[in-house]
Amino acid sequence: DTTTRNKYNITMIPRETSYHTRPRKTTTATTSTHHNRKYQKLRISLAILLTLSLLSILLDIDLPLPSSRTSLRRSLQTAPKLRYLGRSHSALLPYAHHNLRRIKLLDDSATPLFWHIPKSGGTTAKRLYDCFGLTLANRLGADPRYGLHDKEEIVVFHPFDSSSSNNDNDGDDNAREHSSSNNSNNSSRNNAKFVNVDTTTQEGILRAERLGLVPSRKADIIFSSDVYFASDHLFDESHRGTILALFRQPIDRLVSKFYYLQTATWERTYRPEWKDMSLLEWAEKVNGDENFLVKKIVGKKLREEVDLGDLIVAREVVQKTFVVGLMEDMEESVRRFNVVLGIDDVGDERNRGCMEEFFGKHREEEEVKQEKEASKETNADRDTTLKEDDKAAKANANKFNSHAHPKVEEGSPEWEILAERNHLDLILYDFIKMLYQKQERMINKYALERKQNAVENVEAKQ
Repeated sequence: DTTTRNKYNITMIPRETSYHTRPRKTTTATTSTHHNRKYQKLRISLAILLTLSLLSILLDIDLPLPSSRTSLRRSLQTAPKLRYLGRSHSALLPYAHHNLRRIKLLDDSATPLFWHIPKSGGTTAKRLYDCFGLTLANRLGADPRYGLHDKEEIVVFHPFDSSSSNNDNDGDDNAREHSSSNNSNNSSRNNAKFVNVDTTTQEGILRAERLGLVPSRKADIIFSSDVYFASDHLFDESHRGTILALFRQPIDRLVSKFYYLQTATWERTYRPEWKDMSLLEWAEKVNGDENFLVKKIVGKKLREEVDLGDLIVAREVVQKTFVVGLMEDMEESVRRFNVVLGIDDVGDERNRGCMEEFFGKHREEEEVKQEKEASKETNADRDTTLKEDDKAAKANANKFNSHAHPKVEEGSPEWEILAERNHLDLILYDFIKMLYQKQERMINKYALERKQNAVENVEAKQ
């Protein structure tokens, strides 16, 4: 009756119209509603996952995996090289479980590997550790011009000593990072030491593995952009590694990459054709750098797809084996890295000078500051701003690889498309920020223990 229909909001269909013959609506509004519901369900699922992840940090517990009856478990079972470790059902990949030192068990025996995430402060870190006088393993070590690239042993050398030619840096983007400029002095440049391997390519990593780079203990820190492959091949259960990594907000990183590679002629990935397209067009049709963090951690190629299972795996690896830093808190992040590396950046005069040089007026955060200032420009002024940025690009190139450009506002079409296609990285980044706060106490405790041990060793010698 009418009362019942009104109570339960029932709509009667005329007799002459059956369910099979009733025309189907295909309006834009209906399609839009369907997509909105789809993404709403995705957002709810991701929110639940993030909540569980944050709780696991706060309570210091492992995040249990779903039942084998779920599609998520099936997804995890297909992750590259994934295996479950004992009855704990840990999501750690074999390279992390067998080759990397647990964060709670930090000690001097592990070799540090700095994961260089593009446009996230890696260049600054390289220069800083040059200044400290550490021996680095990265691409420059295997440059043929130094004559050590085909040696069948690990050799430490100074590429920038006083006898080096002034033209050593011509045409080489990695050497360019260490070249003298208005923003770096010759003394810090002359401190640089390298081993004769290239840890930025898979071929170079395999050569470093064959020559016994890590067992030789000749490299103080290894730089690589392929954290999965490098950790899997350079370390083992007898020679474990510790991962250091600086992270940047994923959308900010992609926007910075888009503008930077338009003018960075010295980079192997220089893309002058991007100048002729808008950020929105690039994000929709060109960018293949999506969910970069998750893909690299679980060992997938950029063209491969990742899902919630991969995110859980990546989260577990980062939580258990990474010392994380944030580009937005660069100086504090470096201080923590220095503690892990055993670097005295306060009492040692040279190291203190390096910190003052890099975190005085020369700071990587200036890039973020410049982006914020540029973002104050109105949309109508953006074209003018970009032209001015292009003119200043070469002048800014040596300044910690920074490049001023407009910042994309959250909620804009550019932001939305990048957020949709990098949603797993955004969740992982939020998790990393929480982990960064938690690790502060642990790192400070480790620093105190090292200081006490050093005092005891001095007293014992006396």
